[in-house]
Amino acid sequence: MDDNREQEERQIRKILNEYTVHSPYKLNPDGKIVDRVVKGLVMRKIKFGYAYCPCRLVTGDKDKDKKIICPCVYHAEEIERDGECHCNLFVRENYQRRDEKGE
Repeated sequence: MDDNREQEERQIRKILNEYTVHSPYKLNPDGKIVDRVVKGLVMRKIKFGYAYCPCRLVTGDKDKDKKIICPCVYHAEEIERDGECHCNLFVRENYQRRDEKGE
């Protein structure tokens, strides 16, 4: 990984960790999922200038796209409904992985 990507990844991880300290959510306990989403956020930050959610389409309309900067505006509703956000980065405090639920 080049220096720019490493720096962006450190910054994004710092922002995500700070967010979880001050929110009712936590990062997914599956580190592979977190790593995958962070890599997507880094790629989008480098490409577009913002850490857009890798699970959502960037339209080019700044007003619409600002809603999908991580953490996106949709994550709270998704976590309330499903226990996790669409990309599985953030989960509710009492989150159980699917395999722990017997699914």
